[in-house]
Amino acid sequence: MAKAAKATQYLIDSAAEIAAAKADLVRAENMLRVTKSISMKHSGEKSAAAQEREAYASDQYLAAVNELADVAGAFEKLRALREAAKMQIEYWRSLNANQRAAERGYGSAQ
Repeated sequence: MAKAAKATQYLIDSAAEIAAAKADLVRAENMLRVTKSISMKHSGEKSAAAQEREAYASDQYLAAVNELADVAGAFEKLRALREAAKMQIEYWRSLNANQRAAERGYGSAQ
């Protein structure tokens, strides 16, 4: 019971944290496109393909990619921890259901 209660409390307590992590992920995904666009705009190249090539090779784009990877990793960690808490609650529910069924004599060969 204590583990299920702790898991439930974790889900409640971490709701704001995962929401903030999701906002950070969306922001980082969009910043990747912004960084590419800015790099292309400041490129001295004429063709869009050459501008894009320079943008992808820029230090700013690399930093944006690394930021996106970090933020995505943090979000996925929180998501996985919350999923584990949900599974712990489901495990507790199953154990209790099985115990209640055994107490009532369901499934016994009488």
